[in-house]
Amino acid sequence: MDRRADPRVEVKLPCHVAFPRSKSRLFVGVTENMSRGGILVSWSADRMLTNLPKAGDLLTVDIELPANHSFGRRCMHCQAVVARVLVGDSGCARVAFQVNQMQFRSYANGKCAAATNRDQVSCSLM
Repeated sequence: MDRRADPRVEVKLPCHVAFPRSKSRLFVGVTENMSRGGILVSWSADRMLTNLPKAGDLLTVDIELPANHSFGRRCMHCQAVVARVLVGDSGCARVAFQVNQMQFRSYANGKCAAATNRDQVSCSLM
């Protein structure tokens, strides 16, 4: 039975996952699909920088958005909780996140900018 509250959209975008307090990056992956309240991210085992996250871990997910001539590079900065972790036979891992909060931020030099009042649009999803 599918218990999703919101429809999923298949979209492949690069993303960076980290612990929020230390900002230490866990892995760089690719989104498989997204909804208003969730993200499924995959990556290959050779791109893993540390151990797999566990269900219940609070992480940040920075999703690179395509450039737009009107407002430049942006990213979607999400505070999310790991819902489940799936590891395939080939060593590929998939992590499902429940998104608690999201902000659209400037993206430059390979990372999301820190939040500023004039440069963020945020919404709480809980």
